[in-house]
Amino acid sequence: MIGLPFNDRRCLGQITEVVAELVGAGDVVLAQLAEAHPTIEALTEWIRSLPQRDDLGDDDDGPRAEACDPPQRLRLPAPDPNCVERAALYIGVAELIDPHPVRQLATLDTPIGLHTFPVENGAPVILDPRVTAECLECGLASEAPGPMAITPREAIEWTAQLAEEGAAPVRNGPSRVRKARNAMQRLADTGVAPGADEIDAIGWVLALAERVAKKYGARAIAIVRSTAQAIADLADDAIARSRQERNADLARLMYRHHRSHGQPWVAGLARVAARVGTDVGAVALRTKLAMVGISPAMIDAVERELNREGLSLGPLAKPSPVFATFGDVLAKRAA
Repeated sequence: MIGLPFNDRRCLGQITEVVAELVGAGDVVLAQLAEAHPTIEALTEWIRSLPQRDDLGDDDDGPRAEACDPPQRLRLPAPDPNCVERAALYIGVAELIDPHPVRQLATLDTPIGLHTFPVENGAPVILDPRVTAECLECGLASEAPGPMAITPREAIEWTAQLAEEGAAPVRNGPSRVRKARNAMQRLADTGVAPGADEIDAIGWVLALAERVAKKYGARAIAIVRSTAQAIADLADDAIARSRQERNADLARLMYRHHRSHGQPWVAGLARVAARVGTDVGAVALRTKLAMVGISPAMIDAVERELNREGLSLGPLAKPSPVFATFGDVLAKRAA
């Protein structure tokens, strides 16, 4: 079913009426195209393969939809269509192939400029390889009333494309956007923490995207800010996991070294703490160890390994809660 336009009702409404009239009248050319491309997939691939010729506003360049501002060229079919003609051709021929989905025309301001495309059952149909599905899905969500429902990948892609728009004049700007996009997608997909240079690129891209988003309105800004917050949370979690894994690995290495060399220096730490005789001494020792890079997490990991063999670090492993809190504060200040 050919439905009302998603937006820009005046312009796209006139184009929709033209297409609906052709379909209703059983236009021979559209019927021939439907016969030549009997599936929606085949039709989509064929339209995508057609060469592009932009509409430069020449009044003599084919019929035009005068309700649009500026008037839009509308040749149906066209051997070299622009995005408006591709979208109109699609909904006309697709209606003859399968009339059950609801198809609409939509126009969004994208990083490559104003772009008209078909929407089928609420999802964009990609007829221009320069525009990604994530870009259009995020754009539709920002235009639609009510809550926005987009995936993390869509939000990241759309944010990156906004940044690309602002990065074009910057030296190495596009490559920095690519680096940040890849790092954000990897973080979202696998939880792998970004490296230091990637974090710098991500911060730059998010700031640039928010600046560009201002021209698309408050909902676009909200998408970018939500993306930035989500990326920050994911990065914090990933970095914390990475540190814990490194601490655990180092603790195991420390323990294996102690076992293989017959030098129970870890147990010696326990004896030192025991000789001090109070939890205050244990806290002080933990604080000193933290100052030279041996964190409480590492001590806890070593304690767990020793416990498996009936050994313990004693007071060093479990100082009283009050003094442990004080010691942790000192350790943080020392760090």
